[in-house]
Amino acid sequence: MRALMVLLHRYIGLATALFLMMAGITGSLLAFNHELDEWLNPGFYEATAKGSALPPGELVDTLQGQHPKLQVWYMEYPQEAGHTAMLAAVARNDPATGNPFEEPNQVFYLDPVSGEEMGRRFWGACCFQRENLIPFILEFHYNLTLPGNWGLWLMGLVAIVWVLDCFIALWLTLPKGKPFWKKWSTAWKIKGSHAYRLNFDLHRAGGLWLWLLLLPIAVSSVAMNLPSQVFKPAVSLFSPVEPSVYEARGRLPSEQLGVTQLSYQQAYERALEEGKRLGLTAAIGELYYSFEYNFYGAGFGQHDTEAHGKSWLFFHGTDGRLLGQEIAGQGTLGERFYRLQLPIHGGRIIGLTGQVLIALLGVVIAMLSATGIYIWWRKLLARRSGKARRG
Repeated sequence: MRALMVLLHRYIGLATALFLMMAGITGSLLAFNHELDEWLNPGFYEATAKGSALPPGELVDTLQGQHPKLQVWYMEYPQEAGHTAMLAAVARNDPATGNPFEEPNQVFYLDPVSGEEMGRRFWGACCFQRENLIPFILEFHYNLTLPGNWGLWLMGLVAIVWVLDCFIALWLTLPKGKPFWKKWSTAWKIKGSHAYRLNFDLHRAGGLWLWLLLLPIAVSSVAMNLPSQVFKPAVSLFSPVEPSVYEARGRLPSEQLGVTQLSYQQAYERALEEGKRLGLTAAIGELYYSFEYNFYGAGFGQHDTEAHGKSWLFFHGTDGRLLGQEIAGQGTLGERFYRLQLPIHGGRIIGLTGQVLIALLGVVIAMLSATGIYIWWRKLLARRSGKARRG
């Protein structure tokens, strides 16, 4: 049994090491992605006009009027003075051909008072210019910037075997025989008398000391990449998890989806009305429009700042009726567990402390992968040397 576990740990580790190293390093940076992006691109985030903010629908209409080949699918609406509104847009379909116009995905930063454009960028564009750096790292961390869903599936599968390997690695540290605790205590120590021993101790002890932090990151990685395909069905074995509005609408025939009649502003006003009825006190900080499935979403609370206390309402794009809701603290245990995965993954579930922990864990994940490769390489050399001597 132990020999099988050793082989599994070795080859799972080798197969995933490079991916986990890349994910760890980029994840360390993304723990502070908003703060870093604001530092790199202050002009995107600073609004100078004084006065009352324009309604979100007016900002959308202004932008789409200036760029008729684009449609806004997402916006962040600021609640604090001096901060821009962010609007993300994609190409509309050309009525003549039915295909999207040849326009890249763009993100615009507007002064919410004047509607003036303060900056724009092409989302996911490569690579290291200051305006592209953080979005590119985010896309790379999430899907390696591979086309289609290949990257999502690849990193999702890496996450699944990483979860499995967390348990295999823990089992391999357990000693045989007695006294159990005395023998196991050596696995928690870093002696490092020479290079191989240091790498071995860092790999084993580092994984043990941080196991309870590494496992939730691995689990949340599955939730981020394969939510409906793997995570929700697995959680549903223990507690029901209803499909999201996006998932449910995606299963409907196109003729049942209807045609969008509601504007952004009407959706915003419906969300205000429904939020008041439900007792939601946070301001609406995000608006989302699914042009594929004809519905709007409104998020109560600022993006990433109230991660585990955020509520969402979803409205039909034709008549504005409420399609679904995700209210903080409500739902089945499975649904609440799923909603925790994003704030867990980014560390924001416990604020600044969590962000610092995630930044450090990213380095640790890269270190565990690198030391694992070193241990395998040294053992490989030793086996070859032994065969040569016997030969």
